[in-house]
Amino acid sequence: MTRRQPLADEMSHRDALTADYLREMYRLMLLGRRFTERALELAAEQRLPVGMHPSAGQEAVGVGACFRLRPGDWVLPSLRTTEAFWTRGVTVLQMFNAIMGNAGSVNAGKESFHHSGYPDLGILAGSAIVGAQIPQAVGVAWAIKMKRIDNVAVCFFGDGAAGRGDFHEGLNLASLLKVPVVFVCENNLYFQTVPAAVGQPIEDIADRAASYAMPGQVVDGQDVLAVYDAVQTAVARARAGEGPTLLECKTYRFLGHYPSMLRDDRPPEEIAHWTKRDPISILGRHLEELGHQDGAAVEAVEAAIAKELDDSLRECEATPFADAKQAFTNVYGEPIEAMGL
Repeated sequence: MTRRQPLADEMSHRDALTADYLREMYRLMLLGRRFTERALELAAEQRLPVGMHPSAGQEAVGVGACFRLRPGDWVLPSLRTTEAFWTRGVTVLQMFNAIMGNAGSVNAGKESFHHSGYPDLGILAGSAIVGAQIPQAVGVAWAIKMKRIDNVAVCFFGDGAAGRGDFHEGLNLASLLKVPVVFVCENNLYFQTVPAAVGQPIEDIADRAASYAMPGQVVDGQDVLAVYDAVQTAVARARAGEGPTLLECKTYRFLGHYPSMLRDDRPPEEIAHWTKRDPISILGRHLEELGHQDGAAVEAVEAAIAKELDDSLRECEATPFADAKQAFTNVYGEPIEAMGL
């Protein structure tokens, strides 16, 4: 059955978070918001060569789910899981290089920033096919199990992917093999431009977990600590050999599906309701209540992020595009010279 509230043992996870950890969660979410805003400015100036799916409003999911994962764990991000990259250690410069597709990017400009992989940081490059990362995550988790190590795979996907065959096949196989994988559905309530109710007959995707004999839970995706609690519990289960978990983080994208889509048919009152539950503001208020952060501290974080963005973008823009020959590297199993190309 779907668990809708955190269990008592889950609360102990957030209790272990120090003031420094909480402030770092806040910084990571704020960094994600400011990076998105800067990238959208570049897009408006027609300086951005790749499209992006803004993560504004959904920052708590990527940060909460990836925070304090181990170096040997694997993460498979989705379109709007930009914050997973920050949380796993990807730098602002690396992200700018990836989004601009220059020679300094991780794969010499052949990847879009949300489909890029950083194996040394435990991030597996995502597929451009919606939902394809779900069975891929099962394969990663199966490899972990075969190696007899206690690492885990955390797989992110949107609510639309939950209606594809990849989702059902992936969860079915994960349960059969009892592999260490945590499925994190970022349910922002919309299939691109239409309400999710148009494409799914149930209210909670987490209810589908029971069909595959795994725990399922609806999580407040605007509360980074709720996400952290739920994922840490699921990760502990996975490390203990108890198999997969399905978590559905209810969240909301504050911006349109895609920058070029100027029309937004979502009800204004709905947008207003969700923007009042800004995940950055929720954690910010919590930090203030605990006496861990004040206005001056927030200004200092904002200033540091602004400087990092400015410096990184300046270095990124000074980096040339990759040589055209680089398009053939890391693509084929043998050198192109051997193939006569």
